Amino acid sequence: PNATQSGKNTLGFLLNGEPWTPKGFSGTANLSIDFDEGINNGIVGIVAYRTLSSSDKTQFILGITDSLNFKVAPFTLFIKNGSIGALSFSTKDYCDILHNDTSIYESGKITINKLDRAERIISGKFEGKLFNQLCGDTVKITEGRFDMKY
Repeated sequence: PNATQSGKNTLGFLLNGEPWTPKGFSGTANLSIDFDEGINNGIVGIVAYRTLSSSDKTQFILGITDSLNFKVAPFTLFIKNGSIGALSFSTKDYCDILHNDTSIYESGKITINKLDRAERIISGKFEGKLFNQLCGDTVKITEGRFDMKY
């Protein structure tokens, strides 16, 4: 999607060089956000899934797990194991690359370009590299962007 900052509820990125956007329906919205200022000094989680067929399903999660109440946009969080910024991905082969899993390697960054508490809009960009040593899967996420109303 285009890089916007008006709460258009969009998310997309290149997954290993191929475009990835939420798609399909499996009983819930394929793109959702949870923003809670009352937990860990402010957190956000954006969840998206893509269902192309019964055997081709992937899921993406972008999270900031602490301290949003103390941040003023623009700001960048660098991603590594145990950091407050997180990217997670579940592949179609059912390999989960989750931020809280100690068997994964992750690096990257999340930049919040807009955090408007009055209009309830958060938007930004992200990139990262995720690796799960148990599955041997490496996921490269580039040119990621989101624009969400919470």
